[in-house]
Amino acid sequence: MAAFSTIAAPAAWIIQLVAARTTNRTRVLAAFLAVAVGWAARRIYKSVLPPRSLRHLPYAPALAYLRSNLRGDGFLNWKPALLDLTREDAMRKGVIKSMDETPDVFLMWLVGTWFVHLANPDDAKLLYTQHELFEKAVISDGLGFSPMFFGRNVFSVPTPEWKHHRKVVNPAFRRGWDTSFFGEPARNLIAELDAASSAGKTIDPADWMQRMTLDGLTLAAFGTSLDAIRHPNGDMVATYNAILKSLSNFRELLHPWYEQSAAGKRVKRDILRFNQFLFDLIDNKTAQLKAQGRLGQANAEDNDNDRRDLLEMMIQAAEGSDFTREDLRSNMAIFFLAGHDTTANELSFAIYLMGLHKDVQNKARAEVIQIMGKDAARRAATCDAADMVYPTSEQERAFTYLNFVIKETMRLYPSVAKLPRRKTSAPVTLSNGVKLPAGVPVTVDTYALQRDKAVYGPDADEFKPDRWASTVGKDGAVPMHPPAHNYSWAPFGGGQRICIGQQFSLVEQRVVLAMLLLRYEWDVVGNANALKGVPDMIPSDVTLHSKGIEVQLRRRSA
Repeated sequence: MAAFSTIAAPAAWIIQLVAARTTNRTRVLAAFLAVAVGWAARRIYKSVLPPRSLRHLPYAPALAYLRSNLRGDGFLNWKPALLDLTREDAMRKGVIKSMDETPDVFLMWLVGTWFVHLANPDDAKLLYTQHELFEKAVISDGLGFSPMFFGRNVFSVPTPEWKHHRKVVNPAFRRGWDTSFFGEPARNLIAELDAASSAGKTIDPADWMQRMTLDGLTLAAFGTSLDAIRHPNGDMVATYNAILKSLSNFRELLHPWYEQSAAGKRVKRDILRFNQFLFDLIDNKTAQLKAQGRLGQANAEDNDNDRRDLLEMMIQAAEGSDFTREDLRSNMAIFFLAGHDTTANELSFAIYLMGLHKDVQNKARAEVIQIMGKDAARRAATCDAADMVYPTSEQERAFTYLNFVIKETMRLYPSVAKLPRRKTSAPVTLSNGVKLPAGVPVTVDTYALQRDKAVYGPDADEFKPDRWASTVGKDGAVPMHPPAHNYSWAPFGGGQRICIGQQFSLVEQRVVLAMLLLRYEWDVVGNANALKGVPDMIPSDVTLHSKGIEVQLRRRSA
């Protein structure tokens, strides 16, 4: 109780001070204030100490997390440091024997809540496959204006409601993706990168990949692109980016009067404008389908199904059901985030890692040339950006080594570093015998899981795409689903509620990386941290966003 005594000391001091110097009336007031201070101190103390039922698990002190957050440390700085503190506690408790080990189960603190982190494949599998036992927490339970933006969607709602959403949403994703959705925006990207390359300028891949994937998403989702590549400050592009920046700023959200502040009122206006933009898209698309007599044709055969946009397919699937206009809007809002932001991060890290590891870059390029043909490679090196060749669906599915690169990138730098919060709906016994009571917040620590040396060996922190060579199936396919690896690789989650945009993301990554490999060679330069393999990161507890990476592009010769 020493820590509580330290926190509560001001209350006792106030009582002593006012007792000596004030009137009886003021003493009553001061006593009330002292009680309030003591109550607040106790609440703070309880919020930074794990619940008694979980205190036997290893954990890093909450104050260590707070210090990192207040300093604005990037993920690759604070996460390994907190994991080391957790390992030290695990060794004191006899859970592990070496600092090279990661405990299967541990606690981490976030904004007053202690989360159970699962970092072993067996427990990850349990959580992903028993989704009714580990129920999702609704995004509307979050801070600030998250509920207004995300609403209730297929990603976040509890299982009974999720079954309602997936009837409309899943069919729109269970299809192929025409590579033109990504190849056409990538041509605009290459035009901009050509200009940077010819001027000798470096690029930050994070910025360009965010813009590229936003254009790819809006083209695939609505049939029209926001053209963020050429117009990064366009009205809706700027509005959307401002919303994301505000919703991910934990220090701002923790301000007790945030929603009444100028910043809070500004983001509320932005969200209302963006929501209206989505409603207008929904209404216009619905009117278009109605005019064409196609509203009730969700199950009709379509020879060009891979080219149909998501919104069209969802509106058709929702026709005649109780899936509302707001349901459509909230699902489109989450697709904006999940459909471009995460893929952009993976593309950025793949470019970064191939810039550091030129042997990997050269090997990936050789495969792309071998599959797409030497004529395509010659054309890609010399043609105008508007004529840049991109892989066909058959070609992008044929890449093997490029899939190794993507898979290894997603292992080391999963866009979503931990699974968004679940909660136990009943008591659970984990693989090592640890018992969790009902109502405990739980997450899969994807970052720790996918760097576990017990699974990946002593080189678990190293970028080695060839480690996946042994996983290739007899048909030549590279398995990209968690059961193939007993859930030791699960950047998209797993089970029935696996990320529905998985194939969308993988196709986009293969198309864009293949085009860049055909057009350029590149190196990582400049930023000292990036050159040492620890790029700077935007502070976040959930998603990994690099910043300040400098890449020097050079056009390839024919």
